[in-house]
Amino acid sequence: MLRTTACPAAGQKPLTNAACTARALKRRSNRPMMAPMGMGDTFSRNFRKMNHSLKDRLIRHMEDGRYEPQSKSELARALNVDSRQKLDFRALVDQMEEEGKLVRLQKGRYALKRERRNLVHGMIRILRSGKILFLPRKGDPAAAALGWDTEAIPELELKPNRLGTALDGDRVAVRVERKTAKGRRNIRRDRFSSPDAGMKARVEEVTERARSRWLGVFRTGKNKLGRVLGDGVSSPSSIELAEKPAMEVLPGQLVSVEPVPCGEEKKAPRGKIVEVLGYPDEPHVDMEAVIRKYGLSAEFPASVLRELETLPQNPSPGELARREDWTDRTVITIDPASARDFDDAISITATPSGWTLAVHIADVSHFVRPGGALDGEALRRGNSTYLPDRVLPMLPPRLSDDLCSLRPDVVRLTKVCEMKFDQKGKMLRARFADAFIRSKARLTYQEAFAMLKGNDKGEVPSTVREAWNLASILRRNRYAKGALDLDFPEVRAVMDKDGRVTGIITEEYDESHQLIEECMLAANEAVALALKNGNRPTIYRVHEEPDSSKLFEFGQLCKLYGHPVHDIGQRQYLNELMKSIKDSPDEQLLKLALLKNLMRARYDTEPLGHYGLATPNYCHFTSPIRRYADLVVHRSLNPLLSNPPKGAKGAGSAGRLEEDAEHISETERISASAEKDANRMKLFEWLEGQCYTDHPEVHEALVTETRHFGVLLEIPRLQIKGLVKPDKLPGGRWVYEAFASRWKNDHGSVLCAGLRVPVIPVKVDREQQWADFAIVSRKKPRQTEKTAFPAKQEKRTSGRGRRNR
Repeated sequence: MLRTTACPAAGQKPLTNAACTARALKRRSNRPMMAPMGMGDTFSRNFRKMNHSLKDRLIRHMEDGRYEPQSKSELARALNVDSRQKLDFRALVDQMEEEGKLVRLQKGRYALKRERRNLVHGMIRILRSGKILFLPRKGDPAAAALGWDTEAIPELELKPNRLGTALDGDRVAVRVERKTAKGRRNIRRDRFSSPDAGMKARVEEVTERARSRWLGVFRTGKNKLGRVLGDGVSSPSSIELAEKPAMEVLPGQLVSVEPVPCGEEKKAPRGKIVEVLGYPDEPHVDMEAVIRKYGLSAEFPASVLRELETLPQNPSPGELARREDWTDRTVITIDPASARDFDDAISITATPSGWTLAVHIADVSHFVRPGGALDGEALRRGNSTYLPDRVLPMLPPRLSDDLCSLRPDVVRLTKVCEMKFDQKGKMLRARFADAFIRSKARLTYQEAFAMLKGNDKGEVPSTVREAWNLASILRRNRYAKGALDLDFPEVRAVMDKDGRVTGIITEEYDESHQLIEECMLAANEAVALALKNGNRPTIYRVHEEPDSSKLFEFGQLCKLYGHPVHDIGQRQYLNELMKSIKDSPDEQLLKLALLKNLMRARYDTEPLGHYGLATPNYCHFTSPIRRYADLVVHRSLNPLLSNPPKGAKGAGSAGRLEEDAEHISETERISASAEKDANRMKLFEWLEGQCYTDHPEVHEALVTETRHFGVLLEIPRLQIKGLVKPDKLPGGRWVYEAFASRWKNDHGSVLCAGLRVPVIPVKVDREQQWADFAIVSRKKPRQTEKTAFPAKQEKRTSGRGRRNR
């Protein structure tokens, strides 16, 4: 039987004790808690004491280094809050949030609000593998205060539940804490464990979004507005629509979404559709999607076009008079057949003691002046981006394809690096000047390769062969110094005018590519050394030494493929391993694995050297049409020219160059990701078409893993992964043997990791970029013990090579 309170007010029904308590607890912290009638001050004192005790326990719980944000219910369970105190506990959490002591995060979870001065600022990077990295800002004072050496540990790995709402490329503020040791395993760290194993980080705030628009596929949902599904990397995985689209949009179409501010408690970000691109399989829609996904620019601002109109079509007589005249020399360009911007040319003369090599580079700095609209837009873009069906240039076409392009039989302004070599390929000296040329020939790589193999007596073929005489020596010397041979054929799609893939070609890195690359590398090294010795502020191309744990992982992989591995932390042993890999069936696969384990080359104001090229001095000088770093180097070089332009001051302050170096390193990464993404889209489009042809192309695949649901494999030539389901295995009845991690059939054939098999595509998911394959048989077995289906040799064709070391 319930007890009632004493002395109820006149005309009122008696209240039970439980009713009085419930009524009192409804009065939140903005009003003083009233005790039930008859209990007086004793209840108030006990309530305040209970409230204070809970608050202390809550703060201590959240201050624990292992604390992860929790909801009210999770907090109550963690603190063992009595059921009679839960209403009061929820009121306490609300009060602390109003007072600014707690912050409510996504999905109604709570954390202590801390001082911003303790947060480390930097950038989020989400890799294709799903790995999440935090890259701290260089020289961040909060990182220094924590004792974090950002040079030794340039990145921290984050768990997905510590990412918050941050996306790839976003600028964030994170809280970094030291991990508490949990037993002997964490105290005694392995020799090759990651250097960031002692720290963990959590995103506290997104300070700047990398993209102002999100991209995704429109889907109808439970609500009337529908939702947009992003990739979860550059766009949120699910976006709620805040309003009805102003244009017609159908399910399955790609759309561009403008973010709409929303509270952190929302389960999904919100936005409004501002553009409908179309269905993914429509012509050019995929490339338009790539442009928007990576925030690239297809058009130039009006201010840039106005400045462009002021540039003269031909250089003035006074400008030509102060420059060296090279129009009577044999100067040639060698570029891909599809190129329109020719920014480098060479001229070579054999001498009794060796060679004189002149590398001419388009003088973009003459047209693009610091502080102008052209310069600002070039810096913002950072570099040109090459997609399968178009080029997004750093400079407007009038500059990149006309005024600065070293076209044949036209006078063009250049910066020349003239180098003298002895017969052993040692550079004796170098000089630099402003010049003008009239190119004698525009050669494609195929034409240059034919001249190398032919016996034509003209001045152009003779120049090509003489250049290779020097380049072959330079190349041999470079590898003798320890440079890494990471060149391999690349595959790209061939398309029609509507952007449909008609086939794929393999571009081999032959002698014509190597000839030009060695000439450009020599010029880049010569310029970098001159700027370093002249103490001129500039931007260098740097490639730091790899982490020992990464090299160890690569070495273990090579062992699995039967290659001898020693201490590859020493360059001589790494080079021996690369020689062992060369021309093996696993060459391309293992070279790609090494590339993934090396540091990413970047730009810096300090000459930190280039690990891959084995040189202490390196910069980018040879492509100012498509890279802003080269334009900076040209400006830095001006005071060191034999005929410097009037008022030459260099490239600017070291502080400004440091910011520019960080920015263009990021734009280069974005462009590389966009190019890779676009090429993969076209390869999957081609594979999908192969599924419906009578005679699909057979691909050499490597089995990477076997599972009960099929055989996982990778095609090294295409860099595409896929699956062979059990019903697509050929010849007899197959059984999965889990104890041996292999598939075996009743004829004794075996499929396990490391084997090579011929496959054809049978099903392609272009959206998820995944393919199902079927294994096909070969007539002549090559090695029954090594592989169930012998491999064939890949036929290679010559094509374009890259010059972006």
